[in-house]
Amino acid sequence: MRAIRWRLISVMLLVGWMSAFAQGVTDFKVGDWAQMNMGGKWFTVTIAGPLNAGAYTVNQGKLVLYALANAESLRHYQPTAEELHLANETTQATPNRPKGDTVGAKFGTREPSTCASRKGPINAPNAKQYFHCDNEGVFSRDYLYLVTDVVIQVANPRPFNMGLDAGASAIDKSAQVYDIRGSYTQYQCAAQSTMANAFANSHNCNKYVNTAAQGSCFRDTFGDWHCSMAAKAGSGQIQNQMSPTGY
Repeated sequence: MRAIRWRLISVMLLVGWMSAFAQGVTDFKVGDWAQMNMGGKWFTVTIAGPLNAGAYTVNQGKLVLYALANAESLRHYQPTAEELHLANETTQATPNRPKGDTVGAKFGTREPSTCASRKGPINAPNAKQYFHCDNEGVFSRDYLYLVTDVVIQVANPRPFNMGLDAGASAIDKSAQVYDIRGSYTQYQCAAQSTMANAFANSHNCNKYVNTAAQGSCFRDTFGDWHCSMAAKAGSGQIQNQMSPTGY
């Protein structure tokens, strides 16, 4: 009799445990925060789709993954302030991404700079504008490059120097050259994709903070000015950044 009673108690405990287990992994809603076990480590995710065939679709940063609805794979989680900040950035950016048949719309950014004229004399404001125009655009098929926070100092003019200036495209060797130095932040932004999640489409840029840069402004054989600087020191690549809104 005692053995039968113990078995009944064991069955009741097992049923209760299974019920609690099921409740703990099947009560997620779309938008909930969770942690997913991958390779023995827990990573923060958000629930992207309802329970389907024993699994949830989840977002883990730029990745769209599937998490099994069991306690070994998925658990509830309270996000940090930083994680909530990133999620809020994504929420605000998603409906405000540019639309239409433009470069900015393709990459989800502001439009790259253009120069109506490059004939103005070299001074700090003009050098900054020419630098924007020379360093913003689609220079490879998959990426748009933008710059912001540009600071430029312009040196006194000097004659063309074969050792320093010969690599400048179509440079007018009879024109004066202006050495420049300064700092700037560069963004390398990937194209928008319907296959990517909202975070990937809103945080689609790599960022490079260049704290020390040197270069020159030169006039080409058509009389147009160009300005470029190469970074001498900086932060290196900072991934998953939103595109710049200003110049």
